[in-house]
Amino acid sequence: MFERLVRRFHHTTFRKKLILTYIIIIVVPVMSALFASGLQLYKQTNTDYENILQQLNRRTNVTLNDFFTSLARSSFFYMTQPRLMEIVRKTRPSSEQQYISDGNYMQSSMEQFVLINSNIAMISIVTPNGGMYGSKPEKVDQVMTAVSRYGKEKIKQAPFIVTEDTSDSKSNHTISIIRYLSDLYLTNGREGYVKVDIYNRAFENMLGGISDDSAQLGTLVLDGNKILYNSDAFMSNANFEEMERIAGKFQEITRDEKKTLQLKYNGKQYLFSGNINEVTGWTIIQFIPVNHIFDTFVTNTLNYVLLSVLSLLAAFVLAFFFHRYFILPILNLSKSMKTVDTLNVPLPVRSSDRGDEIGRLINSFNEMFKRLKESRESEIASSNLQKIAELKMLQSQINPHFLYNTLNTIHAISELHRLDQISIMTKSLSSIYRYNIKFGDEVTIGNELEQINNYIKIQQIRFLNKFKVEYDIDKRVLSYKILKFLIQPIIENSFYHGLEPKGGQGILKLTIKQLDQTLFISVQDDGVGIPPDKLKELTDILNESKPELNGDNNRNFGIRNVHARIRYFYGENYRMEVNSSEQQGTTIMMYIPISEEMSSNENTNS
Repeated sequence: MFERLVRRFHHTTFRKKLILTYIIIIVVPVMSALFASGLQLYKQTNTDYENILQQLNRRTNVTLNDFFTSLARSSFFYMTQPRLMEIVRKTRPSSEQQYISDGNYMQSSMEQFVLINSNIAMISIVTPNGGMYGSKPEKVDQVMTAVSRYGKEKIKQAPFIVTEDTSDSKSNHTISIIRYLSDLYLTNGREGYVKVDIYNRAFENMLGGISDDSAQLGTLVLDGNKILYNSDAFMSNANFEEMERIAGKFQEITRDEKKTLQLKYNGKQYLFSGNINEVTGWTIIQFIPVNHIFDTFVTNTLNYVLLSVLSLLAAFVLAFFFHRYFILPILNLSKSMKTVDTLNVPLPVRSSDRGDEIGRLINSFNEMFKRLKESRESEIASSNLQKIAELKMLQSQINPHFLYNTLNTIHAISELHRLDQISIMTKSLSSIYRYNIKFGDEVTIGNELEQINNYIKIQQIRFLNKFKVEYDIDKRVLSYKILKFLIQPIIENSFYHGLEPKGGQGILKLTIKQLDQTLFISVQDDGVGIPPDKLKELTDILNESKPELNGDNNRNFGIRNVHARIRYFYGENYRMEVNSSEQQGTTIMMYIPISEEMSSNENTNS
């Protein structure tokens, strides 16, 4: 199936390929980004709500601590008046008349203090002399009931105790603060306690300002397994077992230092974050329905999808524009190229004034069409001259033989008349000419050295005592093959540019050795050398990985020729190098490989 789709794609038009490729380039990244961002967005949304719950839990604990700490200061009400301090500090039992007088004064003062603080429902106190006073005298005995329920030792060890008051189910105040009168000097078994009752509505109003109904963030306060406050009516129906399970989970959170957990209640999943309040010992829990987090994720995802759809629509609009502006001219050009074979139309495509690549392509195609038409016309004319050219080529092949035979004739005449120098020069030149036209591209080093010797004989006759030649040839390399005329141009270059301009006699040294699997060839002279600027130019030429040989440029032609032949025939790993100093001489070195054929020849020779 896949192979068939690939085959159909290969045979479809360029237009369809480009459109399909454009769609894939746009749609696949968008869908991939949508999937990846969806996963990341869900994780981020869940993490954000976990952080919100944790921040809300910390704020609730701080607010709760401040709330009860502030109200606990109300238990020091007796310190506001000297007489109240005097009554509270009594250690001996008062007379009945004095007790009634003290009770009326205490009640009046407490009622005024309660009226000032709207959060307080009632204040009760038990003094060291056994007196019991309160803003509501009929309920003053609830102090000792609460003390006996929590234990005297526990109350003495803490700055104050916050508890739920269950003594009166009809009362509208349910939260109480109990404090041991630790600020008084109590001895001989004497003890005193203060109890501050707080309106339930004040407690709920304080917590109600923390929860966020719009975000469905709720707060749950548990005293053990009992719910003291719940901002969500749905959670208020939780039974004892459920609250015990939730409280137990948050005790585990406290021990394991976890932050959040998910719990299922009545088929509905909640995300909880909780902690144990240090002041009250209550479990403070913040929660949010998991489906609300999912709804938020879906909303954000839909917004992203909508933005993606709008982006895709914009992309398709751009695709339509690109099709008209880019693809349509290419299609017209493709159709016009089919008419090129006829060459009967003035111009297949109308010239374009566009400055981009497509405009240049159209104009270049028209120029190519013109040149092709002219070429076709000239081809018809040149075909008539082809036979004449072939005939002249056959005739030209006779000329080298004529020149070779003429040189042999001159050599014979010069020997007949004992003209030794002319005989040597014509014989050497004839040998070089014959070597040039009869041997192939590769020759042995021995053959190459023979022709180099012929060349040197001619130059020594022309310039008598101008130079002498030294040879350092490893005999093992004589049977190795190299490119024909690879060394002679370098020797010629050394003679004309190094030795000839030098005054006096010069020395030319030719070295050929084997270095591992590499053949080393060196041509050294002690001539005038090469100036630094020309040496840099020559070095740049030899560093070219793909040298260009221009037959119309005679500058450094010999070295360019040899360098190009080495690179093209042996590869870029083999090279020429040049070292030179002015008035000291020049050394040109070549490194070429030893082939398998050469190695076998070497073994045969040895």
